Amino acid sequence: MSAAPTFEHAVHRVRSWTDEEYGLNLSAFMDEQPALFGFLLNLSEEFEDDEHEQLVRSALLLREGFRLAALKVNPISNLIIEDVTTGVVEAFEKLEEKEVDLDLEAVVAVSRSPFVFEEVRNFLHQELRKGIPEAQLQQHNLMIVVDILIGCFEEALEIPDGPKAS
Repeated sequence: MSAAPTFEHAVHRVRSWTDEEYGLNLSAFMDEQPALFGFLLNLSEEFEDDEHEQLVRSALLLREGFRLAALKVNPISNLIIEDVTTGVVEAFEKLEEKEVDLDLEAVVAVSRSPFVFEEVRNFLHQELRKGIPEAQLQQHNLMIVVDILIGCFEEALEIPDGPKAS
């Protein structure tokens, strides 16, 4: 199964959750990924309530997408969060140094997983009451957090042992 149908299915599932299902999934996420949830909590003052809530929903969307793809995500450590954050911030800073207008294509190009990044960005854009913020800095900050979330999930993937070469 390719990533596209799985991710579209995850978006549909997350959007169709009742408040109770959302609460159960949020609770499971907090139990499975306490460090990542703590990272998101620490960002609450950096974003408007709606933006912050949708970042949390984006993390749940990623969790659901990986789950539907039958990919096991191990607990994400603070070290993974720090390493991924450093890498993402450096990639964005390199874009800024080139004085590239931070248009969507440039941002997608430096993201860790362009397809997933684009899907989560579209999800955020549709879910935010006001859409993606007009203010360049706030939009930039949201995109950095989205890329960090994706990177954290990817770095914590459990890679099954393949056949051993002899």
